[in-house]
Amino acid sequence: MTIFEQLEQMKANGFPKFVVVSGEDEAIIQEIKAQFLESVHYDPTDLSQSYFDLTANNADLALEELESLPFFSDSKLVIFENLSNLTTEKKAVFDDKQIKRFENYIDHPAEFTQLFLILHGKLDSRLKIVKKLKKTADFLEASKVKRNEILQYLLKNNPTLKASVLNLILDKSNEQFAIVKQNIALLQAYAPDREITRDDVEKVVPKSLQDNIFLLTELVIRGKIEEARNLVHDLTLQGEEIIKLTAILTNSYRLYYQTKIMQKKKWPETKQTEQLKINPYRIKLANQLVRSLPASYFSEALLELIDLDFQIKRSSADKNYLFDLTLIKLTLKNR
Repeated sequence: MTIFEQLEQMKANGFPKFVVVSGEDEAIIQEIKAQFLESVHYDPTDLSQSYFDLTANNADLALEELESLPFFSDSKLVIFENLSNLTTEKKAVFDDKQIKRFENYIDHPAEFTQLFLILHGKLDSRLKIVKKLKKTADFLEASKVKRNEILQYLLKNNPTLKASVLNLILDKSNEQFAIVKQNIALLQAYAPDREITRDDVEKVVPKSLQDNIFLLTELVIRGKIEEARNLVHDLTLQGEEIIKLTAILTNSYRLYYQTKIMQKKKWPETKQTEQLKINPYRIKLANQLVRSLPASYFSEALLELIDLDFQIKRSSADKNYLFDLTLIKLTLKNR
């Protein structure tokens, strides 16, 4: 069961007394937090609901609120965020006395209080208090979510977007949940009153660095060296370093070489994706790019890029010059 399905189940059955959200995928944590606050209709003016960011030095006030009786209601909700004492971060927001007080509450929770903990990072399972929580709390673990799980969640929460459109957004966002959400918001702002199409995605969603590297390779293969050099210039102006561009370009050519070999074996793209364990969108683009070229071009280009990486790290020559020279060599190899 995915974290999204767990949350839906909790919504349907009613949230338990203790809920702990933790993990290292910050985007998923923020999404779960937003969904929870929406589902409980959180209102900071509601005296039966309290939220505490424990990095703001309000630990005593937070504990007092946790232990006190509800005002003008039969129950209360208390939300603690950033209780980093419980994570492997090793940063204390509760001192020893406050931790003991919180541990005592876990041992003897108030019947009328519901506690929701939002922890940014991995739980420290060695701690006594964490072991106690694991016996009493329901946990939502924010770890990396598979592509299909993200897609199903997005389809449910964005009914106006077709699966084909969401798949393209996932591809262009490199399956990064936070970037996917940003790009959906961008598209909805671009086309608020009509159905979003794949053309909209191509037009509006910003090119990722991986997209630009693919474009760079395409320009080199087509012999458009000036356009390739202009693209590199633009990328460096945007803050991308030559050493990073070299590394990504090298990995891309390695992928193209592998794809060409698999293509010659007549492997379908699904089998290539399974073998290489990367985004199927990249496999699709790679197959389009390598179709008309011999495997020898990619193997020789790969050797040039490996040598470029060595030269950049060991030579005193200008990195931009070395990169530019290699682009020219790669262009000439295809003539």
